[in-house]
Amino acid sequence: MFNEDNPLYRFYHEVINQKKFEVLGQIYAPGYVNRIAPFGLDSGVDGVERLIREQAAAFPDWHIKVDYVIEHGDKTIVKWTLTGTQTGEYFGYPPSGRAFEISGVDIETIVDGKITEHDGAEDMLSLLQQIGAVPLTFG
Repeated sequence: MFNEDNPLYRFYHEVINQKKFEVLGQIYAPGYVNRIAPFGLDSGVDGVERLIREQAAAFPDWHIKVDYVIEHGDKTIVKWTLTGTQTGEYFGYPPSGRAFEISGVDIETIVDGKITEHDGAEDMLSLLQQIGAVPLTFG
């Protein structure tokens, strides 16, 4: 498991769980690229900050739990579980008061103690279904 000097540890525990957004500037390298930037957001650090702030406002009780970590060279793979309750607007979806739980995998490139690249996947469809923004069934 990574330690508290690892920028991903800081991202999950400080940025997400403690909402210390000022940490973002300390853990991302200049030229950082998010390969899967959602909602048409900028693929750099500005896009990450906007996403995190929007999510924290929509789900103020959100909490991430790291399920496991695999490190290989400059890559760190993290399987996580995220929980929360939607009490604020989320990218145009009105507050539902509903709780959610989703899982995801982050694949991060870390060079010289900074995150340089992000890839991965999370179950955003399930999140949108659980908060009532997308129907559970189609047809």
